[in-house]
Amino acid sequence: MKHIVLFALLFSVAIQLVRADEESTAWTFVSIPDFLNFDIEYPQEGWEDALGFILDSMKKEAPAFVMVAGDLVMGHWGTSKKEIDEWAERYYPPWVGRFKDRGLKVYTSLGDHEVGDNPWRGKKATAVPFYKDAFRRHLEMPLNGPEHMQGTAFYWRHRNALFVSVDVFEKAPGRQGEISAQVTGRQLTWFKKVLEANRRLVDHIIVMGHTPVLRPVRKFSSSGMLLEKGRNSDFWKTMVDHKVDLYLCGEVHAVTCTRLSGIQQVAHGGLIGRTSKPNYLVVTVQKNKLSLELKEIDLVNGKGMLWQKNKSRGPYKTIAISEARKKRGFTSIGTVQIIKKDGGKSFSAIRGFFDEKKNPVK
Repeated sequence: MKHIVLFALLFSVAIQLVRADEESTAWTFVSIPDFLNFDIEYPQEGWEDALGFILDSMKKEAPAFVMVAGDLVMGHWGTSKKEIDEWAERYYPPWVGRFKDRGLKVYTSLGDHEVGDNPWRGKKATAVPFYKDAFRRHLEMPLNGPEHMQGTAFYWRHRNALFVSVDVFEKAPGRQGEISAQVTGRQLTWFKKVLEANRRLVDHIIVMGHTPVLRPVRKFSSSGMLLEKGRNSDFWKTMVDHKVDLYLCGEVHAVTCTRLSGIQQVAHGGLIGRTSKPNYLVVTVQKNKLSLELKEIDLVNGKGMLWQKNKSRGPYKTIAISEARKKRGFTSIGTVQIIKKDGGKSFSAIRGFFDEKKNPVK
């Protein structure tokens, strides 16, 4: 009997040690697409207090890095390489500087505003390579993507997770003119190879792209661009086949969380300067679990608009967060846990925006 009690005690201690080890190795990252979606100086009069609070709040999450799924700038910078380079030199360094000054590592996808904004026809379409080149030089993302998309499609590994950022802006005729939102051809071949080469080296796979795949999704002040063919695209089928866990996207400036075939899509983000409720996603990573929590804060927009090149309506001249709201800080608007066990995957602790019963319907 004593032996049985001793064994039970030792087993209990072993379980507690395993759990303690898992907790000690947990780490976090943050996602905030469409940050900022406007051409903003640094410092920007009337903005810095609120922006500083948002960035400092993310910093307090102790993230290994911040992921921004596109739309950093307004980007209506013309069609010649010379003028695109000049405006990129004016607005990309301030954007990068805000994160750098707070010691936040950042990974960014290409958004439609980084390639001149949709639609793309004529000279605007031929200018897309100039825009991509400016993004590549200023954002300095990893140069391990397909040859024709160096610096705009890429991947990285951090501890027990693989991250892939795709460039959804491919040259192809479609509803947006001569550029379509898709991942096909050489990029898709590269994407498959990256997933296959890393699958056994990591516990989790997270993919980031600008446009949502699953629909319908909420939208606010957005053209609502979506990935061509959606769940029927070869891109989505590839993610399903390779057991991707999480797809992070922006574009729509509103929150919709959708699960399908074991993948959690989270469409959410910023548009700070026009939205009144910016949000970010914090993900806690453990060996057998991803814990997701969406957080939001109330923003008070001022009057008047900031000038933007080639855009009649820009962001508000001032943005603010009340002192009372600062005391409360960002508040939770949704949670979900992605649990890995015995080769399977389940979703639990579902609350708020992760409750699909509240999603928009077709």
